[in-house]
Amino acid sequence: MIERIRSLLASAWTWFRGLFDFKLPEPTEGGPERFRKARTAASIGWRVGAIVLVLLFILWNANFLWNVLWTRGYTLAYPETVLRPLSMAVSEENDNTQGTGAEVRRCERSRIVAVQSYLVDFLVNQNAWVPSMPQYKLGFFGVLSWEATPFFDNKASFQSGVLRALRRTSVELVDILGRARGTSEVDKGLQAARGLLQYDESTWWFNPFDAQRPFGPVQPSPLIYRRAVKLYDDYNQRLEKCEALFDARADNLQQFLDRITNDIGSAADALATRSQAMRYNAPTQTFVPGEGNNRGWFDTRADNYFMAASGQMYAYHGLIQAARVDFSGVIEKRDLVDVWNRMEEHVAEAAALAPAIVSNGREDGLIMPAHLSVLAANILRARANMTELRDILRR
Repeated sequence: MIERIRSLLASAWTWFRGLFDFKLPEPTEGGPERFRKARTAASIGWRVGAIVLVLLFILWNANFLWNVLWTRGYTLAYPETVLRPLSMAVSEENDNTQGTGAEVRRCERSRIVAVQSYLVDFLVNQNAWVPSMPQYKLGFFGVLSWEATPFFDNKASFQSGVLRALRRTSVELVDILGRARGTSEVDKGLQAARGLLQYDESTWWFNPFDAQRPFGPVQPSPLIYRRAVKLYDDYNQRLEKCEALFDARADNLQQFLDRITNDIGSAADALATRSQAMRYNAPTQTFVPGEGNNRGWFDTRADNYFMAASGQMYAYHGLIQAARVDFSGVIEKRDLVDVWNRMEEHVAEAAALAPAIVSNGREDGLIMPAHLSVLAANILRARANMTELRDILRR
């Protein structure tokens, strides 16, 4: 692979130097003057055109690098920036309630929906949506996919991980949280937002390598996802006016945690499988090759697994804190505070892991770390807390 890349770069440099060495053949001696002028104009025009194309290519890739080298707005403190203004607004406003007696319901914004809206905005407004960028889809000069390299693909994997958590939450908002015991009509706004977030994440204006929509034009993924932000904000505004429903019951919290448990369990299993170079076979009582590897820093796809799982935990880091506020009555009544604190700690610890270079080494290795195993262990600790909370709520 290195030789192919080296040969490609050498060919590109030779071609670029040829732009300035190119000359049309000299006209025959005594040829007409107008031919000499035409030859000179053609030579200049060809060179200018070629240089313009090279500059456009450089700018095109510079834009790609500008968008993938770091994630704008990334901070583990984002839940506080979203939840604190809502809490202050609730404490200052007048009693906005509906109903009487046991049926009284306070009308205020859902924190889960607010964090959901913030994260969608974070993905497609604060940052460029990398999975659908043509430069990312094309790969390294069209020769090698970025996912097969240890660089320039981390942000795309991270964004896909965040989107996966948002998709999971959008389903729960429609099916259980935004309606009364599954017997009332689903909220149209939440249902529309769920549909928007299910849109294919790699769609651009034109998709020549996609057989279903080769030359479009179609709407790109980030344009579709942006519409969900307005729908979630509209839903929260209707909640404030008691024109919508958020059903914060104990059984709904139990189901919500159950879905998250399954989601992060799948992520932990993918990490563990990739990091398992050897596994124990019980029937033969021997160790046999596993589905993963222990190549350490030389596993060029380990960062894809790591960053996708990290994106999920980054999203759930905020959604779990938001659920704590939305279901505060249930958590206090069922005495879940201590277990909930431990769950938040383990989710945050998993989301905080950010190695400069992801290594998929042996768990007992001396030199190359086992970052995939470490992240999987943190996720499983959080999952154990969620399972404990779920079991308590079932009693």
